[in-house]
Amino acid sequence: MNRQQTWRLFGKVGIVGLFLSGWAVPALAKVFVDTDYVQKQKDQAGVVLIDTRSEDDYKKGHIPGAINLGGKGAAVVLRDVDARILAVKKYEEILGKAGIGREDEIITYGTKGDTGASVAFWILEYLGAPKAKIYHGGYDDWTAAKQPITNEERKLAAKAFGAKPRPELLATTDYVKANLKNPKVQIVDVRTKKEYSGDDIRALRGGHLAGSTSIPYEEAWVDPEAAKKFAEKKVPNRDGMALKDLAALKEVYKGIDPKKEIVALCQTGTRSTQTYAVLRDLGFQKVRNYDDSWIVWGSDRNLPVEDVSYYDFVKVNAAMKNLEALEKRVEALEPKK
Repeated sequence: MNRQQTWRLFGKVGIVGLFLSGWAVPALAKVFVDTDYVQKQKDQAGVVLIDTRSEDDYKKGHIPGAINLGGKGAAVVLRDVDARILAVKKYEEILGKAGIGREDEIITYGTKGDTGASVAFWILEYLGAPKAKIYHGGYDDWTAAKQPITNEERKLAAKAFGAKPRPELLATTDYVKANLKNPKVQIVDVRTKKEYSGDDIRALRGGHLAGSTSIPYEEAWVDPEAAKKFAEKKVPNRDGMALKDLAALKEVYKGIDPKKEIVALCQTGTRSTQTYAVLRDLGFQKVRNYDDSWIVWGSDRNLPVEDVSYYDFVKVNAAMKNLEALEKRVEALEPKK
């Protein structure tokens, strides 16, 4: 049974089970769409398909009718150099120039499992777009289904985007600090287990926010190790990065109370957008993405951290000196020309 069939079955017989198990979510939100949906909808009036990959990848081949925001991809274009959100007026300029209206049905896609599509999705929802969706399988599923591709660039006529910001979808550092001990707010840390424990330090400090729950974002995938396996060429494709079915996703997030607010965080508020989208798709209504995330929180020594760890700079400096000494010995042994 595929994901879409699972949703249909759930809609008919599963809603009672969710209520009985404590998952009394108000409604299910259809965030993720599949290849059939994209194929049928992409050329309809009022539908905009955004290829969130880099301009170079877009030019090599993309879904016919898709537009591209240029540069290194939507996740870069739509954020500043520190991966922070931009001013609303700037978004209206970028999206309006690209021919995107807030009321359009906007479908984002990239490569399967990539966070570029979910970054764009979260920003669009933050700006008030009511019909934003994600084609998670993206270019990989499209080509696997032997659908046509093109390298013909598409440009839309400019229009007014007309943002209606939804601040309740954004968690700032001040907001997280103020709600750190709020029993009605749950913090979900989607970084790796080693980042969470402080063994992998990617800011001034390692560790995590007190009371936060660790659920790496890859846990929503069919194979949470898929990205590593693909990078190491142990698997031929990104199929393992497909989302799990409904029952499995429910199991992954069974410890999250749908009646409480959820703040998702990672290192730069990027991976957490995919968890944000998955929770939205499951019907969670009160979800925020912590845009500053660990790179800001972990680098501010005035903010509390649990299981805190620091780089051992003495050890690092000693290792660097040993490496320099080794390089000099190697150079001395090399025959002179």
